[in-house]
Order: sequence, then structure tokens, then C-alpha cells
Amino acid sequence: MLSAEEGAVVSPSPGIHLVGVHPSETLPRRHSGLTLPIGSRVIFQATVAAVVSFAMAVRLTGERIHAMIAVAGIIAAIAGVRAATSPRGGLIAPCSPWGVTRRFAVAAAAAAVAIGVAGEAGAWTLTTTQGLLLAVGGLGTASLAGLAIGCFASRTDRVLVVGTGVVAHHLATSISRGRRGTVVGLVDDGRLPTRVAGDFPTLGDLGDVEALVGANDVDLVVFSFLGTGDLELSGVVAACRAAGAEVAVVSRLFGALDGDLGLGRVEGFPVVTAHARGPRIVDAITTRATDIVLASILLILTAPLWLALSLAILLDSPGGVVYRARRVGRYGEPFSMLKFRKMKADAAGPALTLADDDRFTRMGRFLARSKLDELPQLVNVLRGQMSFVGPRPEDTRYVSIQADAYEKILTVRPGITGLNQIGFRREFEHFVGPDFEEYYLRELLPLKLAVDRFYVDYRSWWVDMRILAWTAAALVRGGQLDVDNLGLHVAFRTLGGRRH
Repeated sequence: MLSAEEGAVVSPSPGIHLVGVHPSETLPRRHSGLTLPIGSRVIFQATVAAVVSFAMAVRLTGERIHAMIAVAGIIAAIAGVRAATSPRGGLIAPCSPWGVTRRFAVAAAAAAVAIGVAGEAGAWTLTTTQGLLLAVGGLGTASLAGLAIGCFASRTDRVLVVGTGVVAHHLATSISRGRRGTVVGLVDDGRLPTRVAGDFPTLGDLGDVEALVGANDVDLVVFSFLGTGDLELSGVVAACRAAGAEVAVVSRLFGALDGDLGLGRVEGFPVVTAHARGPRIVDAITTRATDIVLASILLILTAPLWLALSLAILLDSPGGVVYRARRVGRYGEPFSMLKFRKMKADAAGPALTLADDDRFTRMGRFLARSKLDELPQLVNVLRGQMSFVGPRPEDTRYVSIQADAYEKILTVRPGITGLNQIGFRREFEHFVGPDFEEYYLRELLPLKLAVDRFYVDYRSWWVDMRILAWTAAALVRGGQLDVDNLGLHVAFRTLGGRRH
């Protein structure tokens, strides 16, 4: 978790924004949509799956009509089950794309096996492989159709937050900034200190919750940290459910419960389960393979650019083409990070550079603005010294000053881009006066360390791909990074205000 003070918004850089409880930017207009009933969703997706699989069977096989209808019926039934058991949308939605993929794969495999077994029994001549093809086509089309209809019939939950503390206000603000929830107000249990309500009215106390659910057509009641006893809260929870609202409870251990969560029972008691944090072997292999493939492709594609930049650097000023900066890599191993030379051959001074640094050559200023000086780091990626995405590679002098803070960060490869590289891509704008290096060590470096530790805790291949997309958006359109120190998530906001 980031170390920014709870309830505060800290913006030390124009590119990075630590989101506390009250973000300073104007909240986007709330999204409104229609509610698609579960029955309609099941019928719609089952019908689509049946029609598509029947049409595919007609084209692929010469089966009898009644056999093809039976095959389409199997696939339609499984599509209906998927639609019925999938989350209904709204505020509480699936957390991971891998979960969606896994459920689709299981459904397709089940349909293929059912078709194959029936074929072995003589119901038709379709094989398991043909059944898998029909299942993927039918279920895939049904899923896409369901997503499409969701764009026009999306559900917007009306949310009542019970609590008025830091976490409650953070939840209310975060929900309102999204598109799937509208906060109707807060409920004060009167047992804990109350924060300024801001845009969210306090509608009453615990005794009013049941009436508030009906009066405000509430879909979801979220219980945040409260001082009320469990027995009294149990009665309020039961009243909310009886009134037709769903109930969500914020765990006091939310800071440690990241990733996909499950809900189960242990000896009758409802419990939230989080998977063990073992070595992320699949992520490590996938990330390294992605690094090698992307670096190889980019080296080939940018070869003419390398030649042009090298000639320009040599013609602009005497000295070498490539500069080798000593940085600290994974597990504390020092390495030479490669960059196109931006400075004069006899340049000396601090490792930090200013926007109009006198040590820059004319070509160096262009390289600094365009970030093309980092192109040689593709070689570092191929060597395994760096990754495309990772913590910012830091100078050995600064690492020695904050050795304990870097212990966790140095368990992963540094990256060409990353959360800090996006958020602080124009950090030189803060380097003013003769003591700018002291300001960096005192103010900016601790914040960067917090952001890098955040990345190390929640990194994955999927997160890396999002960061690469944010990097491209930041270079093309500009924007700011929102790092949520309480809700444990990160988002990128373009200059137009759209969050990704």
C-alpha cells in the first residue's frame, strides 16, 4: 500500500496523482442504463448459440436435420447455463479476464465432450473435434452478442454506503467516478469520527437503512468500517436483504486481500478466501517471452532509425554514440544501461538532468524530448538485464541511500517503461534551484519507491500489457496516472479526462 496520508491528494508531478478520499478533479457524468433481466439474457444468448451452431453444422456436415437440431440444443443449453451463472454486471463484476476465459474454455470443452460421446453412441457422426469447433463458434458468438447487448442494457447500481469514515468516503468517491454505480448517500452509525461528506449526503442512521433502501430504490448496500456491534449489524443486514437489496461488506483486511477472491464456508461460517502467493511461474515465462519477441521485432523495425540517430549524434558533437549508465538491476546486480548520448563528451555533474540542461548537445535535447535516447535499452531487454515493464532503473548512488526501501523492488527486473516512467516522464520540471538533487532525494524518490513497491505487489503479465498501452497513450496524447493508495488499483487518465 502506498504511504501517502489517508484522505489526501498528493500531486508532486503533473503526470502522477495519488488518489485519496477526495479527488480534486471534476467527477465525470454518471452513466445511466437499462437493466437486462436474467431471464432475457439467458434466452437471448441461448438463441444466438443455437442459431449459429445449427448454421455451422449445416455447412460442415451432412447430418440429418433432427440431429443438427439436437446438437444446437446442447450448445444452446450450455450457453444458457453460462449466461445464468455469470455475474449480472453492475458494480460487482468479474475481476479478471482470465476468469472469463477459463469459464468459456470449460463450457466449450463440456459441449464438445457431450457431442463426441453422443456421436460414439451412434446419435450422429460428429466427432469431438467437430463438436469443439461448433461449440467454440456457437458459444463465442453468444458471448460476444451478450457483451454487445450489455453496452445498451448495462446495469447501473444504486448504492447506499453504510459508514462515514475514510474508507466509506473513499468507496463512495470511487464508485461515483466509475460508470456502474450511483451513490445515493451515506448512513452514519454514530460510533466513529465522521469525515466531511462532500458531494454525498448523510441520509440517516442505522435505524433508517431499511426505509432508505425502499425509498431510494437501492440495489446494493455496502457496509464499511463501523463501530456498531455485530448483533445489531446482523439485524440491519437481514433487513436490507429482505427489502430486496444486495449486501457487500468491506473486509478489515482489504490491504492484504488482492487478486481473485472466493467466498466459501468453514464449519458453517462464511469466509473470504485468497489464493496463496507462490512463485508466478506462468507470468514470469510469459513476460520473458514477450520481452524477447517484442525486443527482437523492434530492433529489426528500428534499425534504420538507429543508423540515422547515430550519424546525427556523431555529426552534432565529438564523442561516442552510446552512453553506458550504471544502474542497479535485479537482485542488486549492477549493469550498464544503454542510452544514446545526449551530453557533451566532457560533461560532469549530478545524475539528474534539467529540461534546459547546459550539458545537452543540440541532438541531446531532441533525444530527451522524444525519449528516443532510450531505444538502445532494447539490447538490455534481450540480455535479460531489463524488461519492457518494471520499476524505474535507478542510479547506484541513490539506491545505496535507500537500500532497505529497494529490497523488495530489486526482486524484479527494471523496465524501460512502468508506472513511474509514465507518471514522472517530465519530472525535470520540478528541478529548480541549486538544491534540486536534495529535493529529489527528499520528496520525489520516496514517492517513486512507494509506486514501485505498489507495482511489485500487484504485477502480472496482464498489468504489464496495460502499462504498455498507457505508455503509448501518454506519448501520443499525454495524460496522468491515478495511483489509488487506499483502493489498491491504478488507472490512466488521458488529457480528455477518459480513464483506462
